[in-house]
Amino acid sequence: MTSHKLENTPEQLLARAYALRGDDPNETLKLYADWAETYDHTMLDGLAYRSPLQIAALAASTEKRRDVRVLDVGCGTGLLANSLRAHGFSRVDGLDYSAPMLSVAQREGRIDRAFLRDLNERLGMGVECYDILTSTGTFTHGHVGAKCLPELLALLVPGGHLICTVHRDVWDEGGFGTGLQALADARVAAVRSRDADRMFADDKEPSGWFVVVEKTSY
Repeated sequence: MTSHKLENTPEQLLARAYALRGDDPNETLKLYADWAETYDHTMLDGLAYRSPLQIAALAASTEKRRDVRVLDVGCGTGLLANSLRAHGFSRVDGLDYSAPMLSVAQREGRIDRAFLRDLNERLGMGVECYDILTSTGTFTHGHVGAKCLPELLALLVPGGHLICTVHRDVWDEGGFGTGLQALADARVAAVRSRDADRMFADDKEPSGWFVVVEKTSY
């Protein structure tokens, strides 16, 4: 039923992802169900996706301990989780909207626990249960806006970090600038760094913001 989708080129699959409107969850789920088994090849070999390596390195430089509890938000097939493990992080869970993607991440041994969750809804995962949240490729076109940030930050221990990418095109449109400023004003979190860089090796210019947010402990 979906074989014609699997024949899509890497560029076509990425275009499908960027074309998501965000108001049709079935369309999103269908794309990632089509893509789950070929996602790694498409992103790494076809599109030279580099931000999982970058975010993992940023996490490793931000947190010196390696036995901390990490949740990869929007983990997909676990590319970022795999990079985190390469840096020595030993306790990595994954959260994603797509069951087929999570299945690949677990099958490949990239995540410990899998959480099937919609970031636009209440997560129901408790509070202060992770030291680090990582994410890349989730805060992008047609996916999730900044409204999920308070719910995510509730998962962090005080002093914990959210280390993520935000596509440059949705920083303002998705409310990330204003959302993070509101959290800073409320003394909930503080942006420790925000650097522009390429998310794909072939990008001609920086395509995303690489952000480190610390949950404050006031």
